[in-house]
Amino acid sequence: MGEIVEEVKLFNTPALGAYLLWKFTEGYTNGHKSGDAPIALHHFIASAILTSENLKVPISNKRENLQSYIRSFEDNKTSDLLLGIHERIKEKMHYTWSSIDIAVANGLLFWDVNTGKLYYKKQENQPKHGNAPKPSIKRDGEKAEILGKWFSEHDLTTITAYFKILL
Repeated sequence: MGEIVEEVKLFNTPALGAYLLWKFTEGYTNGHKSGDAPIALHHFIASAILTSENLKVPISNKRENLQSYIRSFEDNKTSDLLLGIHERIKEKMHYTWSSIDIAVANGLLFWDVNTGKLYYKKQENQPKHGNAPKPSIKRDGEKAEILGKWFSEHDLTTITAYFKILL
């Protein structure tokens, strides 16, 4: 039982959040038609989604875009989960700030203070065996990257309308 508790603690740390936001930013930047980076507000929405198992499960390359992701909740009659994202953003605000701070402090993300955008640092070397993320964390990173790509196809106003988020 203690091992499970430790894994839950590890999963809920801002350090993992930093990794997921780094992968989200990479997906966003690589998916954006002009290679632009996301503004910080995107990271708060992404963090609310990526820290919920129920919201994270439908993210996959089998879906073509954000609209398909949202339709999956309507098709499964679980659209109430989407309505809770606004509250999750507020609940996860401190966690997201901590995750951004860790990512910036460790050189994974870089602020552009003039635009409020966060840029990611490209990984130069693949992690060696033993230093690479666990398979479950790597899968979550892949989901974060997919979500970033989907977000890159829309402006912030459209994304907030899809999720019924009030800014």
